[in-house]
Amino acid sequence: MFTELIDANFDSTVAATESGVVIFFKKQCPHCKNMEKVLEKFSAKNPEVALFNVDSEENPETTAKLEAERAPTIFVVKGGAVVARKAGLMNPKEMKAFFAAA
Repeated sequence: MFTELIDANFDSTVAATESGVVIFFKKQCPHCKNMEKVLEKFSAKNPEVALFNVDSEENPETTAKLEAERAPTIFVVKGGAVVARKAGLMNPKEMKAFFAAA
């Protein structure tokens, strides 16, 4: 369900994405796993929104550029650009509101 992004393809993929959500995660982060489940539910109700993930430990260049120090950090992509950022857990209702407001 998630397309994994790396430093080498992050910018080009975001530029080509009309509507998407990116989660920066760490493999050992329990909150990240919970947030991925929230995003999967969000995606099921919003199939036009692409889901991406970035391992923040394996992609330090993109992590530093977007200041995604905390995991999980969620980014909203609209019109080929990152338009919003939020760190931490959200429930499905909060995720829907965050995406809509971006």
